[in-house]
Amino acid sequence: MRDTIIFTLLVAVFLSALPFLCGGGANAEGAGAQCAPLQRETEAAAETDGAGAQCAPLRRETEAAAETDGAGAQCAPLRRETEAAAETDGAGAQCAPLRRETEAAAETDEEGRADVGIGPYGAAEADGAGAQCAPLQHETEAGFDAGFRLPVLRDGQIRSMDLHSYLTGVVLAEMPLSFADEALKAQATASRTYVLRSYDNRRHDKAAVCVNSGCCQAWRDPAEASPEDRARAEAIVSATDGLALYYDGALIDATFFSCSGGRTEAAAAVWGSELPYLQSVDSPGEEGAAHFTDETRVPLAEFRTALEAEDGAVSFPAALGGWVGAIRYTEGGGVDEIELGGRPFRGTWLRKRFGLRSTAFSLELTETEAIFVTKGNGHRVGMSQYGAEAMAQTGSSFEEILAWYYQGAELKPAE
Repeated sequence: MRDTIIFTLLVAVFLSALPFLCGGGANAEGAGAQCAPLQRETEAAAETDGAGAQCAPLRRETEAAAETDGAGAQCAPLRRETEAAAETDGAGAQCAPLRRETEAAAETDEEGRADVGIGPYGAAEADGAGAQCAPLQHETEAGFDAGFRLPVLRDGQIRSMDLHSYLTGVVLAEMPLSFADEALKAQATASRTYVLRSYDNRRHDKAAVCVNSGCCQAWRDPAEASPEDRARAEAIVSATDGLALYYDGALIDATFFSCSGGRTEAAAAVWGSELPYLQSVDSPGEEGAAHFTDETRVPLAEFRTALEAEDGAVSFPAALGGWVGAIRYTEGGGVDEIELGGRPFRGTWLRKRFGLRSTAFSLELTETEAIFVTKGNGHRVGMSQYGAEAMAQTGSSFEEILAWYYQGAELKPAE
């Protein structure tokens, strides 16, 4: 009996406590009262950001950054800076300042500003650590010639010009466009070599070259040429882009002239300087040149007066036959030295004094005149332009033409 009463009491206690142990009371809120606040926060956060509550703040920041810059939050500042630089200069951010300066310099220089501080690649030469960035990009996109800036004396002003435009003008002015492509390519290469060497050995104070053919090279503004001629000259320059002639690792003095009269002169015969690549060579096929032969007439009294002014020791006998003595010729067929009035005169001096086409001349004296008959046109050292045309017409390439007139020179990309 006693045991039955104790058992009944234990059952009653257990049954009264059962709702609290199982969570089934009327006041219970789902998963249990102490869990409800966390559940509500988690659900609310899930509605807001689609992730667990502890992730919501980071997620919200990341999404906000993504809306701003399209990348994760930690990338946003760098991404925004890079995109801004790209919008400004069209290149990676580290190149932007240099490109902007180079472009600004180009805009300024085309207005004719004296470009005292401008190097071959415009402002890039002075840009310190970034200098190699812009020129390399320019060379890759447009070639060596378009990327090389050149100070040119024109119309009394120093103008900055890219080498491609300058050489286009030289080809237009120096050689007839009716010549064969290979002759024109030889001309473009010789002219490029000449001007690159002139860049470091300037005849003018702040300019590498001028546009006076009597001093440097002839030049014609490409804008003044017909579209067809301009396109042809540009194509010739582009076909030889960046090529130049070297001897023993140095740019050669790539001189050229109109026609030789059949044979060129060595540099030593004209200028007194021995250059192994400027030797006398045959130059056949020039007979069609405008001044293959020419004649210059000088009044005899003027001729005599000029000689007396140059050398007071001259003496002219009454008979004209005694005025002209021994003549010494160069290997190229020019007059090296001639005896006049008993005194020696250089052929180069006579050419300059009387405006002769070349030093390859004969002299005849009459009672009234001194008559010079010349062969060739120019100093006759280096490449003959009409000789180059003759070689091109018989199938020679521009490389072969250059190798013939510049003996031993190496053709390679400019350094």
